[in-house]
Amino acid sequence: MADDDGIQHSSYDHWQPNPDIQTNPGPDPDRGKDLGYLAPNVHVGWGTTPPSFNNPPPGSPAGSGQAPTADVPETPPIRVNLASMRGAEETMLAAARVATDSYQALRDRVLGMGDSIFGQEAEDPVYGIPYFPGPVDSEIQPFAKEFAATMNPAMEKALYSIGNVLELVGEYIAMVNRAGQTYSEVDRNSRFPTDALGQEVVRSVGNFRFGHGVPPESVPKGIGGDIRYGHAVPPDSVPKGLGPGPVVG
Repeated sequence: MADDDGIQHSSYDHWQPNPDIQTNPGPDPDRGKDLGYLAPNVHVGWGTTPPSFNNPPPGSPAGSGQAPTADVPETPPIRVNLASMRGAEETMLAAARVATDSYQALRDRVLGMGDSIFGQEAEDPVYGIPYFPGPVDSEIQPFAKEFAATMNPAMEKALYSIGNVLELVGEYIAMVNRAGQTYSEVDRNSRFPTDALGQEVVRSVGNFRFGHGVPPESVPKGIGGDIRYGHAVPPDSVPKGLGPGPVVG
């Protein structure tokens, strides 16, 4: 069928050409440039095992584990499954290693073959001419060099973008690791607050033990089992006779 502009279109073609669209963006500003220096070398800095969550997070001061001097606001339960966090971290690391190896192979190929991969140095054999020194430059060389002058910088900029993405992935994985270390550090250095006599400020409602002097009516409903919450309390600081139970920081 034909539109008002007289252009023939398939009955399945819903796209209509717009004559106002600029189809010639002008000369490529990077044409002929060597942008290989932009493509970074990328590698995974950690070995097969990421840093342990038992390590203190980078740059963290040594905690005293003492009760704060100022009044501490109410702290709701915090549940952190560090085993699940570690599993997710290791899965991301494995994927990052595969992506990094693939990127490096692509980078080496692009930067190592950019001068010839499009036929810039193509030659044609010569037959039937005695004592001729060898093949001659192919007629496609001028076209190949013309194409490569634009395509090579485009590929090098693509490598730069991929390298940046991989770097951001690495930063994210490092933040996950630091989060795990931070949760562990908080748990190791937390205590129930103490009163003026040095006694822990702990209230018990059934199987619940909590700090900060929180009134019983603020205890979350529907939490079963023997749960202690408020500050995450190291096992050696648990008062005797209250029974075991999961520690919720």
